[in-house]
Amino acid sequence: MNSFSLSRRRFVLQGVAGAVVGTVSGSSLGRANASSARLRLAGIGIGGMGAADLESLSSHPNVDVVALCDVDGNRLAQAGDKHPQARRFADFRKMFDAMADSIDAVHVSTPDHTHAPAAMTAMHCGKHIYCQKPLTHDVYESRQLRLVAERNRLVTQMGIQVHSASAYQTAVALVQSGVIGRVRETHSWSNKTWGYDGAEPESSPIPAHLDWDLWLGTAPQRPYCEGHFHPGNWRRWYDFGCGTMGDMAIHILDPVFNALKLGVPNRIVSSSSPPPKSSYGMQNHTRYSFAAATPFTTSDFVLTWSDGGKMPDTSTWPTRIRDGQPVKLPDQGSIFLGEKGAILLPHVSKPVLLPQAEFEDFTIEMVPHRNHYHAFVDACLGGESTTAHFGYSGPLTEAVLLGTLANRFPHQELIWQHETMRIPNHDGAQNLLRRTYRQGFEVIDLS
Repeated sequence: MNSFSLSRRRFVLQGVAGAVVGTVSGSSLGRANASSARLRLAGIGIGGMGAADLESLSSHPNVDVVALCDVDGNRLAQAGDKHPQARRFADFRKMFDAMADSIDAVHVSTPDHTHAPAAMTAMHCGKHIYCQKPLTHDVYESRQLRLVAERNRLVTQMGIQVHSASAYQTAVALVQSGVIGRVRETHSWSNKTWGYDGAEPESSPIPAHLDWDLWLGTAPQRPYCEGHFHPGNWRRWYDFGCGTMGDMAIHILDPVFNALKLGVPNRIVSSSSPPPKSSYGMQNHTRYSFAAATPFTTSDFVLTWSDGGKMPDTSTWPTRIRDGQPVKLPDQGSIFLGEKGAILLPHVSKPVLLPQAEFEDFTIEMVPHRNHYHAFVDACLGGESTTAHFGYSGPLTEAVLLGTLANRFPHQELIWQHETMRIPNHDGAQNLLRRTYRQGFEVIDLS
């Protein structure tokens, strides 16, 4: 390693020691500001969705944006124009070197492969974390973020904004009311196709405004290719994104896991077509089984996910509308099939009870919307706890990422041993639970 990397390693080790020894002071950093009712926020990844996250968080009246970090100089300048008081950085490690004592909370809105490195580094400095979905790129990273956040008693929230929306919260309450009885199966789907099956991209000159080495970060070294990785399309590639499941299943399966209080799956199998070598498949169909029932599921409950326009078979569903015709499925959504009926949940829209004729006299009481971003800020300042904290979103992300793994090995059932993080029947999948970070970008508790 060069001397710059070595200095980063020393810094992170010192941060770990401080976080472990000073758990109370570290975990209460944001809450300590409750007396002045201000939260000092830093943004890592501030273009695209990151720009939206920054504006939503900073719209809270008690937030001061004190630092901005992005490897794209153009995006950094645009955000800086809106927040001129904030210091600017290309490297989040340098940001924490310079400003660790002046930051209370951080939002991480980078491509997926940098979520865990940035969030973990911030947590080692005692910072509360708002991290975009999916929480991490790899299963091991999700487990580690959850454990460190709990150990250091930090406020966390994953950026699944619709988790707090009225439609999704209402669906959770409706399922748990028992109106359709225990749920025997759920089907969820998205018409999106985050995959690439073309020729290997050709390298091209790196734009002057982009630090490509920092953009790659922990991922393997590869040349810049115009139009394929930055600023968009990185979701298609194994090295950087998590495909359609990472983009949409993390949203759409959230109310399913939340409503049914699902634990971890123990078996996952994909009936997808073989994926391209370096990218996610265009159409996926994934089936999850669980070891035990919950208070809201039958003992034989199964969950399925479909994407890329591969819609589920509705022929046996009790989904007739008043004229006897089958209900038209939305492009994205879920259905809960229970003992006494079904709940169709479009993404994101009001849930519908089916068959309609049997529920004509049932009134659905809508649960109020909650601002997902402001809930995080309020929690940092001593308010009510977040609901998409890493203790919830970590296991949810693990389940989704196990699905992305299964899609890489079609028709080969993966047995998941949650406690030991083992897939004992498939060495290929086991080896993909955790990646080796590129030299110079190692992070304590992840590398």
